[in-house]
Formats: sequence, C-alpha cells, structure tokens
Amino acid sequence: MKTIFALAGTAIVVCSLAAAGSAERVVVPAPPGGHARQVNVHVLNNSITVKTNGGSEVVVEAGSHPAPSAGGMRRIDGPRGLTIDEADNVIEIHADPTLQGPLTITVPADVSVDLHTLNGNLSVEGLHGEVDADTLSGRTELTGISGTVVAHSLNGPIRVVMDRVDPSKPLSFSSLNGSIDVTLPADVKANVQFKTMRSDIYSDFSMALGGSAQLMKDNSGMLKFRLGFDDNLEGTINGGGVPVSFHTLHGTIYLRKKK
Repeated sequence: MKTIFALAGTAIVVCSLAAAGSAERVVVPAPPGGHARQVNVHVLNNSITVKTNGGSEVVVEAGSHPAPSAGGMRRIDGPRGLTIDEADNVIEIHADPTLQGPLTITVPADVSVDLHTLNGNLSVEGLHGEVDADTLSGRTELTGISGTVVAHSLNGPIRVVMDRVDPSKPLSFSSLNGSIDVTLPADVKANVQFKTMRSDIYSDFSMALGGSAQLMKDNSGMLKFRLGFDDNLEGTINGGGVPVSFHTLHGTIYLRKKK
C-alpha cells in the first residue's frame, strides 16, 4: 500500500503548518505495528539535517518563502515543491528547485537513511542504522553513529564520529576535494585501505601495515603516512575485521581513535 503526502496545495494526510514565512511541518505517522525502516531524501539545492526522536513517526520540516501581504488572510495550503511517499515502511522525500531552505527530518534512532543533495550540507546525529550520504558541494557531518556509513562529497569536507561499528557491513569515505576526518571506536576490528594521489594520512591507531609507506610522526603524536602518486596503503587494526576504505584526490585524511 502506498500513501502519498503531496505538499503542493493538495490535501495533506497529517500536516501541522507553522506561521507563514517559517518552517512548515509534516508528520508521517508510523505504519501499524512498528515504524519506517528506511528514509530516502533526494533534493537539489537544500541542506539536510537528520535528528532522532523517541517516538515512531517521521517528522519533516521544510523551509518556506516569506509570505506576501494577504490583507490579514492566513495561508491554508501546504509548502510547495516537496513530495513525501510512503510504501512498505520506506519513506521517499523529494524536493524540486522551487523549494528553498533546509530540510530537517526527525526519525526513530534505528532508521536507515539515504541522503542525496547537489548543493547543500548534510548533517546526521545519533542514528543506529545505515547512513548513505552523498553531496556534490557541501559539508558532511555525521556524529554519534552506531551502524555503518557510506559518505561521498565531490567538493566538501567529511567528518564522521562513530560510537559503534556494524562488523557485518563495510564503511566507505570518499572525497575529490575535501578532507576526510573519521573517528572510530578504540576497539574496532578493521581492514583499512587508503587510496590517494596528493594527500597525507594521519592516524593515532596502531596499525599493521602492508606494502610500503613513508612513516613520520607529527607534533600531536599522530602517525603520518605519506604516499606516492596514486598509491595505496593497506593495514589492519586490532587484528582486522570490517572493511574500511578512504579515497581522496585533494584532501588530508584523518583516522582517529575515539577517546
């Protein structure tokens, strides 16, 4: 069964509208017997923030244009340019270019998210599921994650802090022009791979390294690896385990141990 929440002036199943000119809010109720397991967000020119709640519904808050003077009348239609579809416990959220401003989405903590934007920042906090984050030009900030992450940015830095890692699913971090800064639990068991052309790599993990790399120590005590052009560096942490890959062309890589 498919439910459509089309915010384009048509009827909205569950919608609480704020005052004109501010964010507008849509509550997608939980399906019978549980909550959505996956939320997919595909937009063009919007930043996306994902937060967690203690409930079972998904809440979408969208920015809106300031309303023109209407002679004291109030707006009764919904925010234009945003469509929300729900089917089989998967929620799809799409925005067309007419929708300006950021999207804020509040979800249950164990939901998985797939976030894609062309020009916008991505921020996720406190999720226990899978996070797939992809932006063309923007900053990616993922914190308090307990699960797995695939993060890609063409032009923008990536920062990820993980509280726990799902040992059954790989982690992947890639950027063309931007630093990659990832913090993993101290007891993580991982097989790590770094691929870079013009970047330095820093880590405070003890790693068993394969192949050859020029090894130094910086002033902070972190290990510094310098690779040649288009080189790979592979190693293991705590005996090896989940695959973790880092790919960048221009940007420093930091792999940190969570304190």
